Amino acid sequence: MLDELAITRDHYQAAINDPAALLARISSALEAHGAPITAERMGSFDQFHIGGLASSIELAARMDIAGDAQVLDAGSGLGGPSRYLAEAFGCQVTGIDLAPAYVAIAQLLADKAGVSEKVRYVAGSITDMPFPSETFDRVWTQHVVMNIRDRDSLYREIRRVLKMGGRFAFYDPYVPAGGEAPHYPTPWAESAATSTLLTEDETRASLAQAGLKVVLWEDVSEQGKDWITQQQQIRQLAAAPTGPAFSLGWVVGPRMQPMVANFAKNIQEGRIRLVMGICEAA
Repeated sequence: MLDELAITRDHYQAAINDPAALLARISSALEAHGAPITAERMGSFDQFHIGGLASSIELAARMDIAGDAQVLDAGSGLGGPSRYLAEAFGCQVTGIDLAPAYVAIAQLLADKAGVSEKVRYVAGSITDMPFPSETFDRVWTQHVVMNIRDRDSLYREIRRVLKMGGRFAFYDPYVPAGGEAPHYPTPWAESAATSTLLTEDETRASLAQAGLKVVLWEDVSEQGKDWITQQQQIRQLAAAPTGPAFSLGWVVGPRMQPMVANFAKNIQEGRIRLVMGICEAA
C-alpha cells in the first residue's frame, strides 16, 4: 500500500521540481490577475476533470448541499471544486489530497480568494483519513478513485467518515464490460499497471459492500464528448497565440498534452465512460 501511495503521489508531483518556486509563480500571477479570485475565473486552472467547473456545478446540483453542511472533498487536487462549494453554498469544506504540493497550491488559492474560513486542506490518503467517524454530511470526489486498487477499502473509509443518512457524490471514469483497453498515459497513470478502472457492476457491488446505497447512476459520457469537442474548437479558433494567465502545464509539465489527449480519445472511442453518481450512507 505504501508503494502504491508513493507511486501515485510522485506521479502527480513529477513535474514540480521546486514547490516553493511554483507557489511564488502562482502568487505573482494572482497579483497580476487583479480581479477577484472566483471559482469561475480560475476554473481552467484548478478544475482538473472533464467538463471543468460546469461538471462541478452539475454534480453539486445532484447532491443537495445545505449552508451548514460539513463537506469532504476527497482527492481535492488544486482546490477548485472545494472553493466552488464554499462560494456557492456557504458550507464548510475540508479537502484532502495525497500530493503535498497540490495541498499547498489549493490553500494559497483559498487564502487569495478570501474563503480560507470556509475551506481547509490537509495532506493525506483518502484510504486512511485523519478524521473521526461520522464527521461529514457530504463526501465528494471527482476523477480520483482510478489510482486505488482496493476500491472496497476506499469506499468503507468514505462510509466511515460519512454521517448516517449522509450523501456521497462521485464523478468518475469507468469502463464498459468487455470493452477495449484504454490508451495510456492518462492524467492519473503512465500505464495500466497503476490504473484501476472498474465496470458499472463492479463499482455498484463495491459501494454496496461498504454500506453506500446508490440512489443515482447517470452516465454523462455524451456530455463529456461534447465538452471535449468544444474545447478543441476553442483552441482552434483562438486568435491569440499566447497561453492563458494560468496554465495546468505549470503543475503537470509537458506530459500533460499526451495524457489529456489520450483521456479524450478514450472517451470519444468508448473505451472509458463517465458517471455522476449519488449514494446514501445506509
